[in-house]
Amino acid sequence: MKRKTLINITTLILLVSTVICVITGIIKWPGLLTTLGFTYRQVPIALITDLHDWSGILMAVCALLHVVQFKARMKRIITSTVS
Repeated sequence: MKRKTLINITTLILLVSTVICVITGIIKWPGLLTTLGFTYRQVPIALITDLHDWSGILMAVCALLHVVQFKARMKRIITSTVS
């Protein structure tokens, strides 16, 4: 697989997992559901928690992979900034 294609796939997965993690994190915000008039029985909180946890793990893995993919570029930027 071409490097550019792998970077694009990693970036897309990173974006999607971040959006899912943020949205489920907002839904899980303490007190938000009761403020909006929902109860925990009306909302599939176990599913939301699983989505939040797994998307967070996927986001961390993709972020690490992203850093590895751009290691040389990051090294050049840090070197030029510090110098």
